[in-house]
Amino acid sequence: MHSKNQNSNLTAQAPFESTYTHGKNFPFQRWFKFKEAFSPQLVYGVIDRLPVAPRLVADCFAGSGTTALSCQLVGVESQSIEVNPLMQDVIEAKLTPACGGAFLDAVQKASRRARKLSISLRDLRKRLPPTFIEPGVKDRYLYSKVVARSIEAIRQSLEAESCPINRRLMRVALAAILVELSNVRVDGKGRRYRGGWRERIVSADDVYLHFYVKTTEIAEDLIGGIPTDRAKFYLHRGDTRHKVSSLQSGIDLALFSPPYPNSFDYTDVYNVELWMLGYINSAESNRTLRRSTLRSHVQVEWPDSAKEVLDSATLRATYKKLGRAREQLWSASIPEMVNGYFADLSDTLVGLRPKLSSRGVVTMVVGNSQYAGISINTAKILSELAPSMGYEAIAAESIRSMRSSPQQKRTQGLLESMVWLKPA
Repeated sequence: MHSKNQNSNLTAQAPFESTYTHGKNFPFQRWFKFKEAFSPQLVYGVIDRLPVAPRLVADCFAGSGTTALSCQLVGVESQSIEVNPLMQDVIEAKLTPACGGAFLDAVQKASRRARKLSISLRDLRKRLPPTFIEPGVKDRYLYSKVVARSIEAIRQSLEAESCPINRRLMRVALAAILVELSNVRVDGKGRRYRGGWRERIVSADDVYLHFYVKTTEIAEDLIGGIPTDRAKFYLHRGDTRHKVSSLQSGIDLALFSPPYPNSFDYTDVYNVELWMLGYINSAESNRTLRRSTLRSHVQVEWPDSAKEVLDSATLRATYKKLGRAREQLWSASIPEMVNGYFADLSDTLVGLRPKLSSRGVVTMVVGNSQYAGISINTAKILSELAPSMGYEAIAAESIRSMRSSPQQKRTQGLLESMVWLKPA
């Protein structure tokens, strides 16, 4: 474990490296690209600031599991909550010890099985949106028939693997190559067709080669000396708003980054993987997943939008400004979304409060948003809400400036901050 400063001053430390870019080559992290992931350096930087090393760490919005993995590798127990079923598999794949040699044997068998399967395009089209397989919609599609059949053959084949650990690892490997094999690129705000995608040729052999390369990369990390006797972890699968009460008590550090109130559903970034691998198979299952996240987006109608504005002068003023500017907003539901977002996050923090140990600390990486020139100062609002949630705000420090979203025309950078809370 890293050394600790017994007189740690949370406001007078070096800035954190928060983004995935700084951890993308970290063993296990490279298995699946998760753009919004923490860097391991951030996790260790936060731990280093604590006066006493934590015994139990929680991540309420686990994403790709960087917090849990980083803790596991230095002997700290962790608990995580994640709603996205793809990310749940990514987390468990990275944190569950596995034998690299046995995994490679399973991959070879799965690939041989896959090449012998006959895949029905008719059946495949029944469970996928019409834009996924050629001819698609208006002659635009994500995959050619050959590529779609090959991916489905591997998917069906790996489901026949008897070892659940190897089956999960192969599913993550397949998920990791799906966008690269497609006609689109995916960024933090959706997908766009590649330039010259119609002239791009991807063969069945390309699909199997990509799968081989990714599974070999995973095996290298499994074989490369990472200890199999790692600290315990527990993953709670589901909506954080409901699962936070299931966390084990005695949490010394809760370190997480909730979705930002930027009107975008983060599960959309993984829409291709969720559909292709069968995690969702209907419009209704997609809506259900959207409604299981914080109210940080307007891509679904919320049946119980928050009405009362919480006890924050900044939030009240912001909500009024957004209401007056409603006609200028790209979605008329944004004022209610922002209010509902802080209501959901407040409920989560209130539920987390009794799970903290006597020295427990909450550290959140949060981001601002802006609509019609009206800023959503997330860190300030959460600091103002702290007393009503049973906390004391220790510090709020800037980490980096982010680009604004396409809806905001990328006009200026938006601040990403780290908020520190402790039980009052």
